[in-house]
Amino acid sequence: MRAIAITLALVLLAAPALAQDKLPKKDWDELMKVYDARAELDKHREAVAGASTLAKVYPADKELQVFCAMTSYYCAHRLLEREKEKKKVALLGLACAQRILKANPKDYDGRFWASMTSFKSRSADGIKAALKEANKIKKYLEELQQDEPNRFEAYMLLGTLYRELPPVLTWGNPKKGLEMLLKSASLAPDDPEVLLELAAAHAKMGDKVNARATYQKCINGSKAPKNRSWETEDAKAYARKMLKKLDD
Repeated sequence: MRAIAITLALVLLAAPALAQDKLPKKDWDELMKVYDARAELDKHREAVAGASTLAKVYPADKELQVFCAMTSYYCAHRLLEREKEKKKVALLGLACAQRILKANPKDYDGRFWASMTSFKSRSADGIKAALKEANKIKKYLEELQQDEPNRFEAYMLLGTLYRELPPVLTWGNPKKGLEMLLKSASLAPDDPEVLLELAAAHAKMGDKVNARATYQKCINGSKAPKNRSWETEDAKAYARKMLKKLDD
């Protein structure tokens, strides 16, 4: 961590000159050394802090902003029952997504990760805040689907919300959630997170056969997206856990 701390100090000193540049490879390498050890939660926290700091110095580097938003979201997701820290970490990711949107308000990745991190931060404020945010995100995600119908991410998140939100008090609809997640899986058939959410949607509808088959596909047939090897293994572990529950 000492190496990345020194690197961060150097780039911060040079911030005015570097503001429009991309993060140099050597700095990516230092950041990834920490990130690759993120199975340990403290290392994940360090990766978020490093990515967030570097993202401020290189605001025009979209790849860095997406990485910052993504790893902040997944780190916040791990912070169960640590609501204040969850919110703080998610907001770091939201700031990175907003930099993308400042450069291009219609950018798909910027809008998607803004939705993910915004919802995660608001969920830390309680169920009422999360439900209110879900209403805003629904419209946002529907616009993403219209703008880029061949991207899977918006279908995945909206399908998950349809599945999980209570049908009586909100716009939750498990059947529609399943339809959205099937669409997402048709666009990204090997994505572990899509398969995990789709399996849960089948289970919610009482279809244990397809739930079991989809969990098995997540375990045996999914492929890790870029920079998400640990998250993929975590998804597979969760799929194994849910398979056992299906058999209980």
